[in-house]
Amino acid sequence: MVASFRICKRYRPILWSWFLLLNFLPATIAAQPVELIAEKKEEPELFLLPYFLGNGETGIYLAYSREGLDFKWLNNGKVVIPAPAWKNESLTRDPSIVYHDGIFHMVWTTSWNSRSIGYANSKDLLHWSHPKKINVWQDFTAVRNTWAPEVHWDPEKNEFLIIWSSTTLKDLADNDGSKDKHGYDHRTYAIRTRDFKSFTKPKLFYSPQPEISVIDPFIAHDDRNTKNPRDDRWVMVIKNELAANRGGKNLRLVFSKKMQGPYDTTLGPPIVGAGTEIVNTMGEGPSLFKYKKLWHLYWDAPGSHHSYCLATSPNLIDWTNRSREMSLPTKQMRHGTVLLAPEKAIARKLFENSSSK
Repeated sequence: MVASFRICKRYRPILWSWFLLLNFLPATIAAQPVELIAEKKEEPELFLLPYFLGNGETGIYLAYSREGLDFKWLNNGKVVIPAPAWKNESLTRDPSIVYHDGIFHMVWTTSWNSRSIGYANSKDLLHWSHPKKINVWQDFTAVRNTWAPEVHWDPEKNEFLIIWSSTTLKDLADNDGSKDKHGYDHRTYAIRTRDFKSFTKPKLFYSPQPEISVIDPFIAHDDRNTKNPRDDRWVMVIKNELAANRGGKNLRLVFSKKMQGPYDTTLGPPIVGAGTEIVNTMGEGPSLFKYKKLWHLYWDAPGSHHSYCLATSPNLIDWTNRSREMSLPTKQMRHGTVLLAPEKAIARKLFENSSSK
């Protein structure tokens, strides 16, 4: 008995350590998931709407919303980027912003008949780089215009994709019947870049078959809400630019397995705009994304009572008109691109004295 007692006493510190470990380890394990959940807490996002007024001669403005319906001014309704003094290319129309790796990248249309687009970047939407022109057409001269550029980040190829609408002299001369009364016949073109300093050659990105004039393409990712990534696809919303009496002036969808295509050459049926039950007048300038499992499609509807419109869908098939629910800080906001942006990335000064009136 004495020997046994001496052994227990000798190893008592070790046994006590094991006792503490076995009793407190379950509590430690149980607390761990709470810490992990806290670390993965999502940062608040805002619906950001860059837009222009008039003909785009004054500059680019910003509005925001927390739920996607009630939009308020940022910067108290003042421009965030004044129109650059670029002679015949000094407009700031159709602003498009993408947020990637802590930086906001913005592009815009510089004139009605231009070979270039505008570009600037910012870390907080308040302080912007010096605007510069990007000659997207480079040494190609047989082109009439460069409209509504959209900048996207391609996670598959790790590069920025810029797409826009242009009329080339070749398309004007092909007599395919898609030329409009203003002398345009648009297709979608693209360039790629990783640093906004060097760019690929411009190439045709999309043309429906049979060929018709299309403008204002915008691309979004669709994860199909399944665990299998093979179900993922990309969707492009685009405007049929034919006259309304020929089935155009509305927005349609096409799909692809890859972000940069190829996309279906047959346009889907009209979902909003002229000839539909949702804001039956010309619709253009769309932006599309999924938020809380619900697709949000924003678009510009000049001539309607809403100025800027919204329709939502759970499946890209069944759409609900939400335009009457929207509240905007000013009338006749023109062709912007609504996007989701982290609130913490936006300078607090832009929120000062911001309101909806």
